[in-house]
Amino acid sequence: MYQNLDLKSRWEKLAKWGREYQSIIFAALILLMIFFIGLGLGLLIRPIKPTPIIVDKNVKIGLPERQAEFSEDYGKSFNFANGNFVASINGKNYYPKDCASAKRIKEENMIWFNSAEEAEADGYALAKNCP
Repeated sequence: MYQNLDLKSRWEKLAKWGREYQSIIFAALILLMIFFIGLGLGLLIRPIKPTPIIVDKNVKIGLPERQAEFSEDYGKSFNFANGNFVASINGKNYYPKDCASAKRIKEENMIWFNSAEEAEADGYALAKNCP
């Protein structure tokens, strides 16, 4: 019914195969051992609870006493509505201060300019939707 049930011959074939592929088997076992050691160390070292990242959106860019650090031109101010033109620090366009699009810029993202030339010197372009 079953062929080759002789345990001795099967063991001899397995031993012969093991001697033939000994270096490959050894390398595979070493890699497997390194994987499990790394996995165990990773689980032991990880923190109990991940520390949350806190982003404070109330931080202003450039307070008045530090104005010189942000710009050589003292006429430009950050986040303080005393100019005639406004732009977003995240955008590429500037707007007149009475433009509807300018009113949609969040206060913490506003940058003010006294003149259009000043805004263009900083790389901003006049918005096409505001005359």
